[in-house]
Amino acid sequence: MIQHTIRQATQADLDCLLPLYRAAAARPDCPWDETYPDAATLQADLAEGRLFCAKDPEGRVMGAYALTFHDEGTEALTFWDRRLEPAGEVVRLLVAASCENQGLGGRLLADAVARLARMGCRSCRILVAHDNHRALRAYAGQGFARVGSARLYDTDFDCFEKALEGEAI
Repeated sequence: MIQHTIRQATQADLDCLLPLYRAAAARPDCPWDETYPDAATLQADLAEGRLFCAKDPEGRVMGAYALTFHDEGTEALTFWDRRLEPAGEVVRLLVAASCENQGLGGRLLADAVARLARMGCRSCRILVAHDNHRALRAYAGQGFARVGSARLYDTDFDCFEKALEGEAI
């Protein structure tokens, strides 16, 4: 297994990330398309300090995720456990095709969960496209509980939540 370094993304990483997101969007189980996420979305994530990427030993970007807080559409959903707030959300989690099935997605998710815990969040929330069966299995296997479903952004999502007590590493 290749060891990847996960750290906050830099401006230089954006040129590598957009093609990875475009490639992922071409997969039938991915809710993204040729317009989302776009360069402006990634730039906003970067500017707000909430974009993180995984690099291989040669410095190539091989995965990424962003963290969000206070998304109106997500927060309006009634099934979240309000006792686990404040909550953070992992969004746009991505693994390059060449790194799939090697544990990088799990490492990215664990890194995101640990960051949220260190930031004082009591839970982590994730929306997964209803037909993304690999991601649905992965999140359930990482201790996330499916708490509901929702239609947001013209996509049907299964919604997952995980308490973060003791998750900071």
